Amino acid sequence: MNNTLRKVPNKFISLSLALLLQACLPINYANETSKVKVMSLGDSLCANNIKALRNAVERTKFGSKIDWVGTKKDGAYKDSDNECRGGWSAAQVLQKPGANVRLPAWENRPGSVRNWVESTKPDIVLIMIGTNDFFGSKDRGDDTSGSLKESLQGIINNIYTIRPNAAIVVASIPPFKWNIDKGIDTNKTKTTTNAFLKQFVTRLSAQNQRIYFLDMHAAILARSRQSNIFQNDGLHFNDEGNKFIAEQWTNALTKVIQEKK
Repeated sequence: MNNTLRKVPNKFISLSLALLLQACLPINYANETSKVKVMSLGDSLCANNIKALRNAVERTKFGSKIDWVGTKKDGAYKDSDNECRGGWSAAQVLQKPGANVRLPAWENRPGSVRNWVESTKPDIVLIMIGTNDFFGSKDRGDDTSGSLKESLQGIINNIYTIRPNAAIVVASIPPFKWNIDKGIDTNKTKTTTNAFLKQFVTRLSAQNQRIYFLDMHAAILARSRQSNIFQNDGLHFNDEGNKFIAEQWTNALTKVIQEKK
């Protein structure tokens, strides 16, 4: 199979997956009899999408091969393991030593990305995190949007330190509805962070890391021109929005699993 990940056709979106270049996944997942361990890593947008994503993946030809992993269990549906940490910022997920980032008060055993990856040893990690870095609170400490690029980079590097052969799909940070003006996101911090994230993923890919960029931000902007996919808070997604996001994840996951050795 060609090592290049092709663009997923969809009239509503522009799905950007970075090239693997010369690197391919070490395992031909599609032909493996053992389960492929997949971790969903994110915040409440991730948590709200668990059911839709599970349903979408189960309908694929490789659905029975997926073992969702994580130290959390949410919902009354099959295989609910995940690392979808509602209210968490990227800075909290990373917990950079010496950063003095206050952890969520509602978590009994918060852990960090290092703990979660060490505990579950995922083969594939789906990451969409960073929304909560734009909202400072007494639970999270000060606004961490200024260190968001560093946090996202640190999360990815930590995963590769522990699981060097893992495949990572990194989604860009979705827009807030109130920032969308005539189909454009006016939040410059978010758009520049996403541009940095795409460049970082591309650079790692050129270094033979198994990493993909999923332009969820662009996909959601394009889809929001068709209909409202947000809840009333303008931050979270309604049922239609969650189904759409699950489709994007499933398209990306399909490409990763079908990539041959």
